[in-house]
Amino acid sequence: MTSGWDDQTPEAAYAAAFAPAVRAVKQGDAAELARLMRAYPGLAGARSVEGRTLLHHLCDYPGRCPRLRETGRLLLAAGADVNARAIDPERGETALQWASSNDDTETVELLLAAGASVDGLDDDRRPLAQAIWYGCSAVVRLLLARGASLDLELAAGAGRAEVLPSFFAADGTLLAGAGRHRPPVNGSLAGEPGQDERLEQALVYAVLGGSAAAAAYLLGRGADVNARPSGFDRLRATPLHWAAGGVALRATPPPDGAAAGARSAAELVALLLAHGADPTLTDSRFGATPLGWARYGEQQEVIALLLTQETT
Repeated sequence: MTSGWDDQTPEAAYAAAFAPAVRAVKQGDAAELARLMRAYPGLAGARSVEGRTLLHHLCDYPGRCPRLRETGRLLLAAGADVNARAIDPERGETALQWASSNDDTETVELLLAAGASVDGLDDDRRPLAQAIWYGCSAVVRLLLARGASLDLELAAGAGRAEVLPSFFAADGTLLAGAGRHRPPVNGSLAGEPGQDERLEQALVYAVLGGSAAAAAYLLGRGADVNARPSGFDRLRATPLHWAAGGVALRATPPPDGAAAGARSAAELVALLLAHGADPTLTDSRFGATPLGWARYGEQQEVIALLLTQETT
């Protein structure tokens, strides 16, 4: 029987130790992990067949391993690279990204203390982007408290509606500080050359973060409520799709200092409909309408609301 943990390594020097070390990390057996580290110097830098280090295993889904502070400190003291990318050494996700995606504040604290950048590698800002994408509000609050940088999209996703005006010039154009699109997941589609989707991308982020205030502000600035912007998991869905599916409205409060957000998916759906959202549009991957997304997400209030649109 296998563990399903990707606990084998192609590195012959660590073949006998890697699986027991992964098990020690997952089970919080700090004594066993320490013993293995002493017996196999360099084990903290070894990678699994798929490309995970032991530190990645500590942070991998669902996170929150037992005694993670103790085992994490052992790995870091033994030379684990806090900035190593998993799976793909060039484009893979870091341990901080994975911990952020799990709403694992304890591990995020550990990694930040060890030198992981709150804004991600090369200022990619993926830790905050992924925390918003996966509805990890506790990590969103933590990253903001630790000084995570905000641009137009991330401010919208974090519910910081009061910050949004700072990204616009007096004539309504976007300033340089509005930043670029930062896809929260790997493999996102690229936009058309020369096409500026930042307002619409930010509107999707506001929906993902459950912020009615941010969404309303962006709509007032001219964001196209029916756009299907690129950069969100190859779906090319409208903001109404994301709201209807309840993707990020996970009954969590807005971050500290954020403007009050939507309290339910239905409220955000109602806001978008009031601004002209078309409930008949389909996403490009599944050919589903927002009603189909609501049914898939079992969003009963939203289903009832969208069904009333069909009868009016």
